[in-house]
Amino acid sequence: MQKGRHALLAFFILVDRKGILTLTREFECLDLTFRPVVVDDALYLLKSVGSDLFPKSLPLADIKTLKQAREWCLERALEWEEGKCYVWSCRHLNDSQVIGQVTLLPLENCFALAYWISPKCWGKGIATQMCKALLSQVQSSGYQGEIWAGVHSWNHKSASVLKKLGFQKITSSNANTVEYRLAMAKYQV
Repeated sequence: MQKGRHALLAFFILVDRKGILTLTREFECLDLTFRPVVVDDALYLLKSVGSDLFPKSLPLADIKTLKQAREWCLERALEWEEGKCYVWSCRHLNDSQVIGQVTLLPLENCFALAYWISPKCWGKGIATQMCKALLSQVQSSGYQGEIWAGVHSWNHKSASVLKKLGFQKITSSNANTVEYRLAMAKYQV
């Protein structure tokens, strides 16, 4: 892709109760590019989750070896092809290093949004930019349903990202988790 060009290179199709959704596999926004996760992303994943700053209570922190990181990336890539889960690796356009990932997980009545970002990129607005870019793609697909997201109750920075994106806090059944929903029909890019 050319820098700064918003291009739809390839598509995948999701079916929900409202019809067929077409979302793009690869896209760009500002200085970031998004592509489906591949096994070669494993080293970047391991470096990020292995950082002393990466929260140990997050599931990805259980990845301790390159082999585990490769297996995780391979599983996500296979889930993409099976239509079970969609993980985009996010890179800076200028150096192509993976700086995080953003995920859409189809649930029964909505999609779940998840993301992680390398600790070296914290506090720079990149997490908000990543999620906003994905939500823009979802909106462009015509999806009018809801997006769900959950964060640990201690994770105020992730909660702040979701609030900036327009997510509304909802009642959670777990005291350790704060849940949010975003109605795509009302979402403003």
